[in-house]
Amino acid sequence: MTEKQFVKGADTVNRFEIKRYGYTLTFEISPDGLECHCFYEPSTTGGTPLTYAELQVHLAQFKITEGVVEESVTTLLNSAVSLKSVNRLLLALGSAMVPGEDGQIVMGVADDLAEAEPDEGGTGTVDFRRVQSFLNVDAGELVATIQPPGPGTPGRTVTGKIIPPLPGSPVKIEIGQNIRLSDDALTLFAEATGRICVRENVISVEDIYQIDGNVDFKVGNVAFKGYVEVKGDVLDGFFVKATKGIKILGNVGVCAIESDGDISFCGMSGQGTGKVICGGSISANFISDAVIECAGNITAEVEIRSSLIKCLGVISVNKGGLTGGEYFALAGIECGNLGSRTALRTRVVAGVHYGDLEELNSLFNELKVLVAEFTAAPKGSVDMKEFAKKRAMVTERTQEVRSRTYEQCNPKINVKKMLYEGVNITAGMTSDNILEERKGPVSIIENSIEGGFRFLGMTELSFKAQMIEQTFVQQSLLEQQKNRSSTQETGA
Repeated sequence: MTEKQFVKGADTVNRFEIKRYGYTLTFEISPDGLECHCFYEPSTTGGTPLTYAELQVHLAQFKITEGVVEESVTTLLNSAVSLKSVNRLLLALGSAMVPGEDGQIVMGVADDLAEAEPDEGGTGTVDFRRVQSFLNVDAGELVATIQPPGPGTPGRTVTGKIIPPLPGSPVKIEIGQNIRLSDDALTLFAEATGRICVRENVISVEDIYQIDGNVDFKVGNVAFKGYVEVKGDVLDGFFVKATKGIKILGNVGVCAIESDGDISFCGMSGQGTGKVICGGSISANFISDAVIECAGNITAEVEIRSSLIKCLGVISVNKGGLTGGEYFALAGIECGNLGSRTALRTRVVAGVHYGDLEELNSLFNELKVLVAEFTAAPKGSVDMKEFAKKRAMVTERTQEVRSRTYEQCNPKINVKKMLYEGVNITAGMTSDNILEERKGPVSIIENSIEGGFRFLGMTELSFKAQMIEQTFVQQSLLEQQKNRSSTQETGA
């Protein structure tokens, strides 16, 4: 049998009065049916006071059966025996209905800029550069789930009627670009790699993030799975990370810039700590006091100064010079001026994979430590076979690194205008300091026959050093062959 439901009517109090010889008892039930108050007035003309049995009969008569407060019953009966009045005593209390929770969206990804919680000692600091959240997803990844509204919990009046709950409101959401809704309409998936954006109830995945001004305290740090375009500058202390590329129309300060794609900016003054990590190529107007690692080419229009650059492509300065600092370029180097009149320390390394160079240095240090430990050990305390085995392993690994070849390798340096004294040049396996100025245009490659460098009329970097040197080697072999033939004829 279905229980009767409470239907709220007008905001009026239901009042029930019982008159007996000896007392007057009144029940008042609130408009929502959740509270029952009682009033008791003893008679002034005699009679017997209210008893527990009579109270139970009166409550049953008016169906007040839920939530009767036992403490209030005791108070009422004690007052009746003492011939005292009772005014508005809460006699019964029903249970209110609990509205259902509203539907909501539960994100399936975490903020890429999320930080660890401060420690319990309260020494955690607030990063004011973390202004916005970056909920990044890959194509096919879960974006969010939609939780339907809750039904709520029913209540009950003091008279036992059910108070139906109010259900929660469903979440209002519209599906935007690059979002797929599952068949059950409760799960959202990304159809492209990018950042989750919610604007005016529309949820989408965007792979281009445009910043109209500077990257500053209003914008905060950026970590974006997609392409970032900054129409202003990137101020000191901020970082911008993007997977598909970064374009900065202004300048970059002491910042961290990182992308798997190409990066372009007007200029960068890194003050020795500003860093760029690029999986593509870099183009800029100028670069100064920066630390850069680049998988592609690095092109500067005006100059590169006092920087540490490691590049697996070409380092090229179209108009100005390459001055101060260290530069590693697997595919060659080209610039207007190389070095400076003030002998500012400038080192260039062409045709060498910087990663291999670092690995070789590590192996040399490992071998140095191994030999030092062997030398310092007391005689007879070292296992010679074990020492020889370890040394052979280091040597084998060293030979493996040295034997690596790369298609883009080009140990060649082009100087269009002036090569200054004091520049340290490494081209392939040859390294030396320039002892006097030399006017360009000139191409510098290894001289595999006589040692040192060859200084030749400048050719494009696309004409590789190995091809040029092979011509000299062949010419040398022909001359040697002619000389042998001439000697043989003379002897005959």
